[in-house]
Amino acid sequence: MNQSLVHSLLRAVGLVVFGLLLLSPVLVQWPAQDLVPYLQWKLIAAVWFYMLVLSLFRSFWPGLLLLLPAALLVPQEVFYLLTYQKSTDAHALAIVAETDLNEALGYLTGIGLFLALAVVAIVLLWWYLLCSAWQGRWQWEKGLRPVIWLICIGVVASLSWNEWQYQQINKAKQRSNPEENVFVQRPLPYSYEKFHATYPLNMLIAVNEFVKQKQAVADIAESTALFKFSALQTDAPAQRQIYVLVIGETLRPDRLQLNGYNRATTPRLSGTKNLISYTNMVSPWAWTRMSVPVILSRKSATDQRYFPTETSVVAAFKEAGFSTAWLSTQSPLGVHDSSIALHASEADQVQYLNPVGYKKEGFYDDILLPAFERVLQQNQQKQLIVLHTLGSHFSYADRYPQAFDLFTPSGKGQSISMHDQSSSLLLNNAYDNSVAYTDFILFNLIKQLEQTDSISSLFYVSDHGENIFDGQCNKSGHGHNTERDYRVAALLWTSELYNLQYPQKKSYAEQRREQPLMTSNVFHSLLDLAGIEYPDQKLTKSWLSPQWRPSSRILQQGLDFDLAKRDPVCAELTP
Repeated sequence: MNQSLVHSLLRAVGLVVFGLLLLSPVLVQWPAQDLVPYLQWKLIAAVWFYMLVLSLFRSFWPGLLLLLPAALLVPQEVFYLLTYQKSTDAHALAIVAETDLNEALGYLTGIGLFLALAVVAIVLLWWYLLCSAWQGRWQWEKGLRPVIWLICIGVVASLSWNEWQYQQINKAKQRSNPEENVFVQRPLPYSYEKFHATYPLNMLIAVNEFVKQKQAVADIAESTALFKFSALQTDAPAQRQIYVLVIGETLRPDRLQLNGYNRATTPRLSGTKNLISYTNMVSPWAWTRMSVPVILSRKSATDQRYFPTETSVVAAFKEAGFSTAWLSTQSPLGVHDSSIALHASEADQVQYLNPVGYKKEGFYDDILLPAFERVLQQNQQKQLIVLHTLGSHFSYADRYPQAFDLFTPSGKGQSISMHDQSSSLLLNNAYDNSVAYTDFILFNLIKQLEQTDSISSLFYVSDHGENIFDGQCNKSGHGHNTERDYRVAALLWTSELYNLQYPQKKSYAEQRREQPLMTSNVFHSLLDLAGIEYPDQKLTKSWLSPQWRPSSRILQQGLDFDLAKRDPVCAELTP
């Protein structure tokens, strides 16, 4: 066969393979939804984008140079899609940017060699095509490039029109709370909706969203950077100290076996020594982004502002000489997480360990266990470790591995709507399974602490409660202003050495197990728990202090939780 013909065939095959490679993140989604939207907003859009890049120059080789980054990221994107059924977004970028690189790349465990070989093969193919384009002087046929540009202008005009319409429709929402705008509104709302799963457009959108949100968070953090509690641990014990705060998700106290629930949802914790369950703890908010800052800081229950005006318990512990760490399976960015991430950033070490957040199954909370162990092994004399878990966040069945599918049927592996009352049995079983898994996580955290032989404690508190079609009630989820929205599980474990060092605090902790407590007491109680003092400290808000006094439990909308009326079906609160 003619050598020139062989080279031509190789080049043609190489171009086809390279084109399929670039399109593979879109092709593996074939078709995840209706065919027409898939073709219009994924396949055709991706082809158009690559053609546009190549058409920027008369010769082909500069366009091939520009396409190299997209080609090199294809193996990671395909893996991410096949593993998590989700395209790379700002959350995934933040995982890499916000935490230790080794932790961030943990989700690639076991396939690193495969990805490395794939990248080498891609580079070799790309180099062959680049050399061929250079030597063969590959160029566009005259007149084709203007056609591509005209199509580009038409697409941009259409998107701009739809963007403008979106802005008009959502104008009132954007102006309702100016400080939230950057998080409530996506950077390119209409474009994001259409192209968030279209590689490589999703990468450009993700970078834009990541940069915009990070800048907004940095601007707000600057306003609290100079704030100081002037916190001190005036009588520090000689032994090692470890204080752990575990922020739970959507856990109701009435679903804990150790609180009298008729299912074995806490078989490990029920037999754990020195564990106290606070059965009358209330959160003033039923949304994570507002409830968690109340746990972490002195923010009042009725403060409607999204972002904090002062730092949190993390900063207070740092001032008192503690090494601080924040480990999370939730997200570092987004409308639900950015206000929390501001407080997380106060820690010396921050690790976000879940590559997909709460939107997909992703990693389970047990990924926190080895990360927690690594922090303990740093053997710091004084440590505060905060763990922010996914707990029982919907979809409940996504929150635990198959080994914890204890109560069935649970719908695990299925797509179950939380608003379908006919799925009540599945939802309740899955929820109880997630509680049993939280029992496993907390039990193992305590076991790790016991092995350190330190003055230590672990305090767990959920951010808010949940409705799960209870009785005849037709409500599910949270934010319905029911009693179940606000009642939260709360647990305190203290080590033997802690109890010897602070017997009075241990005694008061026991005495207040059924007292009317609120998550706004947590900040004050944690500092008191560790013997940390600061000038304007209010020990009347610490249930470990002899000065503690019960106070009215005022909720987000100004209702008094204890005095509000409850309707007989859903326990909805009214004045």
